[in-house]
Amino acid sequence: MWFIIFYYLLVNPILYYVSKSHDWIQASENNLKNHVQYLTSTKKERNYKETETLNKVWEYIFNHFKKAWCDKVNYQEFKASWNTYKNVICDFNWKTEKIIVVWAHYDVDSDNTFLAENETVKEYFAWADDNASWVAWIMELATIIWKNKNNINKSIQIVAYNLEEMPFFDSEQMWSYIHAKSHYDKKTDIDYMISLEMIWYFSDNKIQTYPINFLNWFYPSKWNFIAIVWKLFDFNIQYLKVKMIKNSDILVKSLSAPSFINWASFSDHRNYWHFWYKAYMVTDTAFFRNPNYHKTTDTINTLDFNKMKEVVNWVYWIIMK
Repeated sequence: MWFIIFYYLLVNPILYYVSKSHDWIQASENNLKNHVQYLTSTKKERNYKETETLNKVWEYIFNHFKKAWCDKVNYQEFKASWNTYKNVICDFNWKTEKIIVVWAHYDVDSDNTFLAENETVKEYFAWADDNASWVAWIMELATIIWKNKNNINKSIQIVAYNLEEMPFFDSEQMWSYIHAKSHYDKKTDIDYMISLEMIWYFSDNKIQTYPINFLNWFYPSKWNFIAIVWKLFDFNIQYLKVKMIKNSDILVKSLSAPSFINWASFSDHRNYWHFWYKAYMVTDTAFFRNPNYHKTTDTINTLDFNKMKEVVNWVYWIIMK
């Protein structure tokens, strides 16, 4: 127990005051809403079975990255389950050889069959928080980076992944595994990777749940914070967390976890951990908070776009400086 307390103090900047920055950028709430509206309004769901829908989403993201004036926009094709899938990559190669990778997946879970009146029925899921929200986020981030390109001192790669969800999750066909391995094979110098996984669900009135009871001692009791998860003994987290606190009014909390704990690796950062890259997941704690997780109620009207703008702001400042 004493080790846990010592480690918590070591990696969290709670022993000194972090002053707020006066440098602000302004994400567009309207842009975020338009992107989420498009992604949640497709005629068929964005799962691996609906390749035509996935291709339309891919084209939408690709065209936006072009409009955002990424230095290089390309796609990578790969085959899985007898179909061809595409992933969209936007590169800003401005200052350094070492790159920062920011991603979000645009596919959704395919297992949404329900039983009703002794029959199997199929209902349409919008999948707003998981994960249209984050696809909208990276699209807006690309626009903001270009608008502020004179202040950028990093090289950044923004990736819209496919095949994060089941049945490909935790397999070598999971595209983040393929992408991380390609960087590993090329010996790409990656500073760190940020994984974005459900972040739009906030409330000052609801009680937060945790997978382990003693976490209640260290973390808030309300749905009013954002969490960043990182691998055990990665001490770079304090530097990143200070920048988060400095550039946002949202309460920021962090959790260090070994890679074998499943609930701490339920996203694409797990594959960067596999290849020994530094990788961090930013989340609203997903199914530990959001009652709409993998349900028909995960719709656009449950999302807090005002909070989302702030999250865009502080992740921008993380990669800026």
